[in-house]
Amino acid sequence: MLAPPERLVRHVRTAFVSDVHLGATHAQPEAFLDYLTGIQPETLYIVGDFIDGWKIRSGIRWHPACSQILARLAEIIDTGTCIFYTPGNHDPFLRTDSFISSLAGRFAGVQIADEFLFESVSGQRFLVTHGDHFDSVETGAQWLSKFSSSIYDPLLAVNRILSRLKGKSNSSPYAFCAKIKKKVKQGVRFLSGFEDRLLDHARSQDCTGVICGHIHTPAILKRDGMTYCNTGDWVENCTGLVEYHDGHLSLDYYYPADAALDNSARADTPRPANTSINALASSASNINVPMFDNL
Repeated sequence: MLAPPERLVRHVRTAFVSDVHLGATHAQPEAFLDYLTGIQPETLYIVGDFIDGWKIRSGIRWHPACSQILARLAEIIDTGTCIFYTPGNHDPFLRTDSFISSLAGRFAGVQIADEFLFESVSGQRFLVTHGDHFDSVETGAQWLSKFSSSIYDPLLAVNRILSRLKGKSNSSPYAFCAKIKKKVKQGVRFLSGFEDRLLDHARSQDCTGVICGHIHTPAILKRDGMTYCNTGDWVENCTGLVEYHDGHLSLDYYYPADAALDNSARADTPRPANTSINALASSASNINVPMFDNL
């Protein structure tokens, strides 16, 4: 019997991921685990909403892949990867001293702060933050955000059923919902001045750009001499942001069909956005790390 092919692992200088929402019903931990297994970053930024704390009271769903993701994080820490974590509106408990102290041991090297300054190999300075502090809905009427989430979840369930019936495998099972959310978030961004407020804050920190998450809309955009990067999410879009060793920033799409439809996945340099992550599938580790089993 032939041995299975060895997993191709991409070595990148920096990786940014956000809005994985581990524990949420419609999160895609298997896809994220596969992605995380296929990259080896020197530095990893987790840009908020990694664990969905909003689901703790309503019933968190801790899939085995969630524990395997934690095992993979411990593994890359052992190989020398530095991890920086900026909490979001769904995991604010990570800002507490009691939780930070619980990271002793396997995750002692994880640095947690509301924002970080990241300097690319080309010398550009980026502010890295989740972004919820710059969303007027979150800061002024979070109840509205939670209410809309309760309505949106059933829509995600319907979208997944329809995707299964259509037999689509090269696009996200929540692709239709991603389009709806993109339209809604465009309105939120306009009304709240989300991007402008983020870029103004980054400019005040002597940065030339910002890297954020929160609104689940992956993008790399140039505005007024600044660079706005949104890592996307691992619910509807399944995307991450990577910096290669030549300084190029690019969006990674786990589902090739979704990458083909996007026109904002490239920075100024000619390297194309990765559109074949899903082709690198392999079996994941079975190590269990029950660090958050009591959430």
